[in-house]
Formats: sequence, C-alpha cells, structure tokens
Amino acid sequence: MGDSFVFRLPREIFFGTNQGNDIGKILVNIGKRAIIITGRKSVKESGILDKITQSLDRNGLIYSIFDQVEPEPSLDTVNRGLKLSIDFNCEMVISLGGGSVLDCGKVIAGLIGNGKTIQPFFEGVPIVKAGVPWIALPTTAGTGSEMTSNSVLTDVDTGIKRSVRSPFLISRLVIIDPNFTLSMSPYLTAVSGIDALIQAIEAYTSPRSNPISNALVLEAIELLWKYLPKVVQDGANLLNREYVAKGSMLSAMGFANSSSGPAHGFSHLIGPKFSISHGETCAVLMPQVIRFNREVFSKKYLHIVNKIGIKETGKKDPAEEFALAFEDFLDQIHLRKRFKEFNVPLDKLISVLNINNIGKNITENPRPFQSSEMAELLKSSW
Repeated sequence: MGDSFVFRLPREIFFGTNQGNDIGKILVNIGKRAIIITGRKSVKESGILDKITQSLDRNGLIYSIFDQVEPEPSLDTVNRGLKLSIDFNCEMVISLGGGSVLDCGKVIAGLIGNGKTIQPFFEGVPIVKAGVPWIALPTTAGTGSEMTSNSVLTDVDTGIKRSVRSPFLISRLVIIDPNFTLSMSPYLTAVSGIDALIQAIEAYTSPRSNPISNALVLEAIELLWKYLPKVVQDGANLLNREYVAKGSMLSAMGFANSSSGPAHGFSHLIGPKFSISHGETCAVLMPQVIRFNREVFSKKYLHIVNKIGIKETGKKDPAEEFALAFEDFLDQIHLRKRFKEFNVPLDKLISVLNINNIGKNITENPRPFQSSEMAELLKSSW
C-alpha cells in the first residue's frame, strides 16, 4: 500500500518583493466590493494600508475598513466584522495583518452566506458551503494562517481558545510580499519566525506528514535556521527578509497539510493564561518536546540535524544535539528559554494541565503522554 493523503492549498499564491504593489489589478477580477480586515495600528503606521487602499481606488474597487482586530481575536470581534461585511454586501474579504487578522478575516469570509454569528460554528456546527473569497495579505512571516483551513478564536467569557475548521476557509488568493514585513520589530520578527520554524519541525514529525509536506518543511527548516538570525540582526536587509518569508511560506504549506505537535498543543494552554506570545511559548517548549520524543523520532531528528549542518558536540544522540542547538538558536534571536524568565510560578504553570483542555496535537503524539510526563515536561521547561 502506498501513501494516502489529501493536499490542499490556496488557488493562487503570489510571492516576491513588490508583488503587493498594485493589488487592485488582481482583485478587480474577483469582485468590486471588499471589506478590509486589519488590526488597530500597525498597518496604518507602516503605510501599508494606504498603499493597498490607493491601489483599490485606482482600480475602481469599493471598500470598507474594519480595523478592530485584537491579538487572540474574540468571538465578539468576529461577529462585529461579520455584521459589517453582510451589511456592506461585500464580495470579498481582505485580511491585511498578522495571524490574528488573518484568522479573523478568514472566518468572516467563510461565514457569509452560512450564518450571522460565529457561536454555533465555534461550538462545532460545520460550515457547509463556500462564503465569499478570502484574500490573505500577511504582514508577518511566521503564523502560516494564510495557508491553513482553520481559524483560531477565543471565547472571552469562558476563556476557551479553539479552532474553527473547514476546507471552505482556504484562501482564494495569497500575496506574500517581503516589503510588508519590513516594519516588523526584531522581537516580532523573532517570535513570528520561530513559530514558522517550529511549525515546520512539528509538521515533519507529524503522524499526518506526507511526502509533499516533508519536502516543503525540510526546505523551510533550512531557510529559517540560516536566515532568521540574520533578519533579527538586520531587519532592513530585504533579500534576507525574502528568504525568511519563503521559509515561512513553505512551512505553512506543509503544516497546513499535516498537523502540529505538543509544542503547539501546550502553547495553547500556557500562552493565553500568562500573556506570553504564541511563538515564545512554543520556543520554550520545543527543546523539551524534542527530548521527550527522542526515541520515536531519532531518524527524523538526524535528518534535520544533517539538513541544517549542526556541528558535532561529541554526543551520539541526534535529539540531544538538536535540542542543544535549538536552545543556542534562541540565544541568537534573543528569545527566552525558560518560563521562570517570564515570572511564571511553577505551580501555576503545572495547573494548566486540565484533562478537558488537552488537544489532539498532544494526545496524538506518537509517544503517548502520561499525565505525570506532561507535568515533567512543563517542569523541565520552567
């Protein structure tokens, strides 16, 4: 028996410097009325929003702007954006921003014609037909949301963070222009890029990996390992920005068609509770996840070690070689390596392990976790 898998990607992907210069010429063939979903400040301050709206104006598109998306988008924010989109009779939804903006715009586009509030779909009601086309313009290189079919949202009232998933949420068009990432701070560059790197690593070791995803994420790991520290050091270097954007894109393509793992699973429990960014939370966890999975992934870790050219330290275990190199990599991009550096009390850290909140990316780990092992992993990350 051969491999059996499904592989889905956006219908069109435009990649490269200056690809976003005149987006209106592309979008005029998709529709005339657009809602632009953004965050509250960054795309305005960087001038990217003005560049986009000027192109829409030149090409005769009509648009309205919803600029209320917060980090970790809430159900209420989605509902307000959805109401505006329906009332405006929009023919497409454009997300311009980072992962939260992409997730919010994606689900708004998918719900048009399917429902008027997000709540039932957040609780598990399936999206049964396509909404309006969703256009993704990422301004960070890391989250991968532009390639995925899921939207991560938060119910503020209950504190529950959950994904709404559907093939109908895949974008109609993605434009990845490294120019859009030039305004990112070194910190945001680092936390976005480390998220992309960890997505690639976990996609490669995923039980749902396949030959196409493996090829994509191995290339992503090599690019991000080499160029992310350079971009954190010198964010104005557009060529290096392009390499990191390419690594992020390849990671997202593979990750979207396989799955994540325990670093992401535990991050969803820890990050929101202690107000630690998703990328940094994953970064702290990843070396300990590598060590925990050393026996089941020894060969795959060896492939990664060889791919990125880690120098021998005299240890025979490729997992330990990789974990140590990863911790050194975090030093290079100036990210913290232990939760105690965030002033998180150890007992509070362990308290996130509620059996009702443990997701599939933890329970489906190829080496099964016992409850005590989950606690030990968090302790070793503290």
